[in-house]
Amino acid sequence: MVDSTFKIRAVYGEEPRRDGEYPVAHIVGFDGVTRIDEDTENLGHYGIHWFFVYAGDELRFRVNALSVSSVELFKAGE
Repeated sequence: MVDSTFKIRAVYGEEPRRDGEYPVAHIVGFDGVTRIDEDTENLGHYGIHWFFVYAGDELRFRVNALSVSSVELFKAGE
């Protein structure tokens, strides 16, 4: 889990994508995205880390952390 003083601004490069396609980006403040949350699904001996992209209270997208190329953070309150 990320330090609570930091929030997720964006997740980039959802994979897999075909060669030559533009990468997908989910960015707070663009295309209705209001927040991006994260959580680890506990499966006993291992876990799967997920990012959840919301527009208001509606879950628009869920992506496994292994399937993104980068995550952008910002310091809360700045």
